[in-house]
Order: sequence, then structure tokens, then C-alpha cells
Amino acid sequence: MKTHIPDDGATPERPQSRLRRRGALAATTTIGFVIGAWVGRYFGRPTQQSSAPENARYERGLEALKAVGGPDYDRTVQALDPLSRDMSRLNIEGPYGDVMSRPGLALKSRELVNVAAITALASARPALKYHVAGMLNTGWRPEEIVETVLHAVVYVGFPAAQNGIWVVREVFRERGVDYRPTSARPEGDAWQLGIEHLRATSGDRASEIAGALTDVAPDLARLTVEFAHGEIWNRPAMSVKDRALATLAMVIANGNQDNAVRYHVEACLRSGWTREQLTEVLIQLPVYVGWPKALAATGPALEVFQRVEREGLTPASARTEGLASQRQSENAGTRYARGLDALGRISKASGKAVVNSFDDIAPDLGRYIVEFSYGDVFGRPNLDLKTRELATVAALTAKGTAADAVPLKVHVHAALNVGASHEEVVEAIMHMLPYAGFVSVQQAMTLAAEVFAERGVTGESNQ
Repeated sequence: MKTHIPDDGATPERPQSRLRRRGALAATTTIGFVIGAWVGRYFGRPTQQSSAPENARYERGLEALKAVGGPDYDRTVQALDPLSRDMSRLNIEGPYGDVMSRPGLALKSRELVNVAAITALASARPALKYHVAGMLNTGWRPEEIVETVLHAVVYVGFPAAQNGIWVVREVFRERGVDYRPTSARPEGDAWQLGIEHLRATSGDRASEIAGALTDVAPDLARLTVEFAHGEIWNRPAMSVKDRALATLAMVIANGNQDNAVRYHVEACLRSGWTREQLTEVLIQLPVYVGWPKALAATGPALEVFQRVEREGLTPASARTEGLASQRQSENAGTRYARGLDALGRISKASGKAVVNSFDDIAPDLGRYIVEFSYGDVFGRPNLDLKTRELATVAALTAKGTAADAVPLKVHVHAALNVGASHEEVVEAIMHMLPYAGFVSVQQAMTLAAEVFAERGVTGESNQ
């Protein structure tokens, strides 16, 4: 049996042709020259006195910074000045004077890209807070900002989305935003909605994507269609076009997801973004996610641009090869009830508290946690709850972002609740040493120790 493992619904990687490799290398080399010029500009010149062109860059950057930051625009500048006046100036000249002020993509769209990418990184709360406020300052509605962050549950998981929602709540409160959230779930059969979205974004490949991995994990294929493409992508509070751009920023920020980059570059083109606008995204993202991740995305993006220029975009496909006749496997109420049961057994508390904790900002997020995380995943029959919780502790240890700290403590508590011992929790964390390194393991062990102390749990060797 032959099995393919695509990224985010993308088709399996095919061997690249020599021409394609040359195109990708050319793209990477070209941007490499840009990096060299950029570094030379910053570090190959005296810093005592700026020339007239440099002053123009500074003034241009300052205007862009004011548009993003509003009345509090200089907060980041003031924070950098005590460390280095050069670093403060370069922050204005480079990211804002050279990049954010470029005309190829509207500043409003650039802020969407920033919030999506920084949400995906899950380790830069001050920057995320600044750019969430930037989305308000550049004209985004509060519900669109919430949707941008909530969209991340599909591409970077619930911890990053929860962390982002907490930041959004903080910004709204500080800004006095009068926001009264309501449930914004799409209406209709989730399977059918997902198939229609796949047809619109991938043309004739919809059936291939919807059926990927069904020989190994049929529920993964179904959840990809129903939850990712059916539920989240069809939420009405944000346009599909803007979701496409946010998704591309997220998968580039994740890194090492070439197939997903290809898929979502094409989805962006199908949604109405141009090659020039998407190239601006690639130019902008090094500022926020680093050059290595952005450079890695240039080859896959160029492949799509060149293919579309040669062949065009095929229209939405009517070929679903029997998939269109299927329906959503379970209704939301059934999955929600199963999730509440699993959560109750794990946490020893009512799942209603989880649901209600987001009522003031993103009421559907709490329900998704119960319905999807616990109903669809933790409620599955093939692993016991203790094994699932130890696996979750290990996974959060390996990820090691700032957004994972609170969930890690929650799941250490949960592991103890379902029968794991102090030693088993410690071993789940220690097992990540070869894969996540000492720093991540030390951070996770410190958090676990706080839970052990809170509960009065000690190991056998310490008794």
C-alpha cells in the first residue's frame, strides 16, 4: 500500500524537474543579493551622519509607523533608544521605510499579514499587541481581527490562537472598543461547504485533496474537509480572500511547509490577489519571521507563478468523484456532547467553564475547543486518556513557544487527573531532550514543577 502525506491538503510532492530547480534557485539567489545589499546598506556605512536619501527613508518609515501605531506609534522606538540609537533608527528605516511603505500592497493588507504571521510564531506578544492595534488603526473591523486570530486554529493549533485572542482582548479593552461578539458559525453541511471551498481553491485537485490519506487515517481527511475547509474557512465575519492571504502568511511563518505554500499561493491567486501583491508579502515577511523562512517560500511560490503564467488557473471543478454525495459525519451537538464528557473526565470540572471563558471576545473558540479538541480528538477510542495526556505534554514541551506555557500546565494537571504519576509526566518531558533540546525541556520542567508543588505531588525518589 502506497501512502502519501501532503501538507494542509496539498498534493504529494513530485520530483522537481531540472528547470523547476533552476527557477527556485534563481529566486533564492535573487533575494540573496537583496539581503546582501540590505546588510551592506545598514552595516557598511558610517552611522554618525545620515545622507539625504537616508533621511528620506527615515521620514518615509516614520509616516508608515505613525499610520500603524497611531498616537502610540513611537513606543517601540522609545524602547529601543536606551539599547541602541542605531537599532532604533534602523527599525524605522528598514521595516517601515524600505518595506511597509512600499506601494505594491496596501498598508491595511500588510497589517493583516503581520498579525497572521506573528500569531503563528506564538512567541512575540508585544509585537502581536502592537500590530493588532495596527489593524484597528488601518481600518479593520474588530470582528475581522478576531477572525484573523481564530483562523490560526487550523494552521498552528489552539494554543497559538488562544494566546492571540487574549492579546486581542487586551487591546480592545485598552482602546475602549465597543465589541459585542456573537456566534459566527457557517450555516449548512460542513462536508459540503468544505468540498465547495476545495473546488474553488484547488480546481480539479479537490477530489485528490479530500481523499488524501484515507487509506491510513480516513478521519484526518474528513476533519480536513469538515472542520478546516468547511467550518473555519466559511465563517462569514471575514472574506475568503482575506483568509487566503492570512493563511499564506501563517504557513510561511511555520516554515518547512513547501506544499502548503504552493497550495495557498494558488488559493490566493484564485481569490483575487495578484502575483505582484504576493511578492510583496514575500518581501515583507523577512522582517517578522526571518529571512530563512521567507527565503524557503520563494522557490515554491515561484513554481506556482510560472505554472499559472504558462497554463492559467483552471476554473472551479465539478469533478468530485462521489465526494459531493457525502454528508457531514456527525452533527455539532453530538461532537460537543462527547467533548464535554471527555473534558469532564480529564479536568474533573465542567467543560462549560472553558466554553464560557471566551464569551466576551470569541464565543465560538470555547465551543471549538470542546467540540473539536475533545470531541473529535480526545474522544477517539484508540488511545486511553492517560496516554493522550502524556503525548500532549510531550508535544507542548517540544513546541516550547510562549503560547504553550499555559496549555502545558493545564495538561500536566490533566495527566495527573487521569492517572499519570509524577515520574511518568517527568519522563514525557525528558523524552523530548533529543528532539527539542535542553532549553525547551528545562522550561517545560519548570512549569511542571509548579503544578507538582501546587498539588503536593512528589516522585517516589523524593518521598
